Amino acid sequence: MHKDQAGAIEQHFAVGDFRLDVLSQPDTGPFTRTHLVDYPSIAYLPTGQGEDPVRGCFGEPRSHRSFVPFGAAVLVPANLAVHVQSTGYAERRLLICRFDPDIFESLTGLGANASGDELAACIDVRDAAVLATLERLSIAVSRPSTAREMLVRGLGMVLLAELTRHFELVRERGFHRAGTLAPWQLKRIDQRLADESKPVPSVSELASLCGIGRRHLMRAFKATRGSTVMEHVERTLFARAARMLGETTIPVKSLAVSLGYERQGSFSAAFRRRFGETPRDYRARASAGR
Repeated sequence: MHKDQAGAIEQHFAVGDFRLDVLSQPDTGPFTRTHLVDYPSIAYLPTGQGEDPVRGCFGEPRSHRSFVPFGAAVLVPANLAVHVQSTGYAERRLLICRFDPDIFESLTGLGANASGDELAACIDVRDAAVLATLERLSIAVSRPSTAREMLVRGLGMVLLAELTRHFELVRERGFHRAGTLAPWQLKRIDQRLADESKPVPSVSELASLCGIGRRHLMRAFKATRGSTVMEHVERTLFARAARMLGETTIPVKSLAVSLGYERQGSFSAAFRRRFGETPRDYRARASAGR
């Protein structure tokens, strides 16, 4: 483990043109920082760690209104300063993915001359496929395996492809914040999903926590995160399932019930669609790697 200016690097992967660091950040008080990176980078706060209270802007801020909330995934183009403000946050872990500058810019078209819509999308990368790939990376690096570096490299290529597709859509459709959820509403949703002592929440329960109706939540969540609220719930629960399979001996049937599945077979089939292997095979592979 070694330090950088923003925390301690727990793990480092360098595979081909893709770099990935798992960064551990201690709790902090209020701060203001400016970052300027040589490699285009995307920072990701894994599912279940709550809404990030950090705010930022690209280029010189004109006023306090220039600073907007970061999303769960923030993309920083190379050689473009990003100014960051925060009232402080609790200890957390981040994924930092870095790409070859020439390859990245040739594919995504993102560089120091990015447009306003592109930069707004960088501050808050909402694309469901991008977020799902980042979540898979966060799970992959936490499980020792002889094929882990190969998996990291493959997911890195998928991530770059999904970012390319995402920014093509941003240029086609533009980027709008109207009709999205507020940070406090997203925080309540993520805190409820992180509470493993309660049953899986319904959409109606999450809507009630946000103080809005069920249909309003569904529309606003899709506009904010780029996926449906139930897709987000499923992604969070399967991240929990993967962790529990690797760290506990809870029977697969009991785990399925705790995640809201009446039948173990339905859970196993859904798990295999997401991870490409059954829960039992995933547990066996994780155990062999320890």
